[in-house]
Amino acid sequence: MKFQVSLVIFIFCLGAADSLTCQKCLSKNGKCAKNEVEVCDQSQDACFIETKDYAGLDAGTVKLGCGDSNLCRRYQKGNRGSLSWSMFCCSFDLCQPLTRDVHGNGSKNGVQCQTCIGSAAECGHNAPTEPCYGSEDQCVQISQRLLPGEETEPIIKGCGGSSFKDTLVAYQIGRDFAFVEQKVCSSSNCNNRSFPVITSGQPNGLQCYTCQESGHGECAQDRLQVLNCTGVMDQCVRVIDRENRTVTFQKGCATETMCSSYEDIYSKLMGPDSFVECCKTSFCNQAGEHSGPQMLLMVAASAWWLAWMA
Repeated sequence: MKFQVSLVIFIFCLGAADSLTCQKCLSKNGKCAKNEVEVCDQSQDACFIETKDYAGLDAGTVKLGCGDSNLCRRYQKGNRGSLSWSMFCCSFDLCQPLTRDVHGNGSKNGVQCQTCIGSAAECGHNAPTEPCYGSEDQCVQISQRLLPGEETEPIIKGCGGSSFKDTLVAYQIGRDFAFVEQKVCSSSNCNNRSFPVITSGQPNGLQCYTCQESGHGECAQDRLQVLNCTGVMDQCVRVIDRENRTVTFQKGCATETMCSSYEDIYSKLMGPDSFVECCKTSFCNQAGEHSGPQMLLMVAASAWWLAWMA
């Protein structure tokens, strides 16, 4: 019995000795303290470093830790709207496959803000604080929940300029409710707030057609569903292809802020390929559109391109 116990302990220690050790932290420049390390489990064969940036906002974030080298091969880089990311891996103890030089635009302006792109747990009250530079003298905090299949980082914090303003964008497609709340403040570290739950609210009397096209004709005229708009969502919307505006991606209810060219919030979130048309009366978003086979070809082409890039 003692021999068996000793053998188990020996095998455990041998496995621990063979495990990879990686730096683990979240920072702006990718530099971890000496004690910020983790021992990887047997399924993790690489140390990763992931960089994230948000266009127009000084919120750059570097995340280090243990990971799977397959993820680095499959998701080396990408972007969704204003958010971009890249990932690098290496396979020996405490390795760091990338160093990141951080230089502010201009000189320090005296304001400090939390800077972080990640989950609510990663970017909570204790998120990293960094100095702001030049005209980026406001602290910005963005919390968001997008539609299924459009998921992106839920929290973004950083230093921003005068173009960032308090904004709430809410929209609903079918049963799925999504929002983006942007808060701006001017004192140091003021973007350390909690993240309130945004709800859709009560019916407001407006009714809109709703659909979400996947290439199988969901947005065809005879398949549209009726959606009762709620809360501050007082617009009927049609999300269409920017180049071919007869092609519809989605229909539903939204706040006016989703429609404003000043905000241009949907393009900021999802990129330049889609465009939002809005109207204010019930069922006004029944514009004709291509659906089914033509849309399926577009979806298939996009899927092929993504597979080729992977």
